[in-house]
Amino acid sequence: MEIEIKSKRETPLLSRTRVSGFLKYEGATPSLLDVKQKVASVLKVNNDLVTIRHIYPRFGVEMSKVIAHVYQDNKELMKMEDKKTLIKNKFMKTDEELKKEAEEKAKDSA
Repeated sequence: MEIEIKSKRETPLLSRTRVSGFLKYEGATPSLLDVKQKVASVLKVNNDLVTIRHIYPRFGVEMSKVIAHVYQDNKELMKMEDKKTLIKNKFMKTDEELKKEAEEKAKDSA
């Protein structure tokens, strides 16, 4: 899997950089978390500061357009991104996952 960064746009008021580029891969489209790790490694930033906004696969070609946000700190990331994006990027757990964990803790303590 290779990623080619096409553009970087600084947004100082939101404490982030919007990055877009093309991802080349073999086989199926890579998972969001794999893409996130690849973007973080190419940009040489902490994996916990990157959110993948969109992955747009191209039909008939093993290539996707990727749009990501790279934040300056985790506090800004949690403040600026919506709940859906935070769940998708594994920064938050879904309500169902939280319920399941609470039930398992209740069973263990009983």
